[in-house]
Amino acid sequence: MHPQKHLLASLAVAAASLLFNQKTPLLTIEIFGYNITVFTLCLVSGVLIDIDHLVDYRLNRWHRHESLETQFNKGRMYVPLHGIENIIILAALSIVFPFLIFPAASYFCHMAMDIYSNEVPFQAYSYVVRFGKKMIIPKSSSE
Repeated sequence: MHPQKHLLASLAVAAASLLFNQKTPLLTIEIFGYNITVFTLCLVSGVLIDIDHLVDYRLNRWHRHESLETQFNKGRMYVPLHGIENIIILAALSIVFPFLIFPAASYFCHMAMDIYSNEVPFQAYSYVVRFGKKMIIPKSSSE
């Protein structure tokens, strides 16, 4: 998925969060009466989670020619911030901390877009399944 599409989806969720003017427990930053803390959290949870692709890119440097599905099947899919379990955790936390509803929605949109558009099985986005595949960290270019 292209980062621009994640950004657009996250901006839409973040913009919706401005309508509810939620207070955050530790830090609420407002500009013109709008809470930009929740807005920022929406962008972080919906766009910046892709920073884990840098880890994946570095660890898979010798296997860039492989498809995502092949990397998943061989236990070489290193995206630690992409997990469907995070959606469950964020949804549960948003019950206790309502300001997390919109960041959770932003994260959900990101994951839904990745699951729909990337050519890997749905299970590839589960930590339990990925770790069950005995993740292999390459040691040299001879692998």
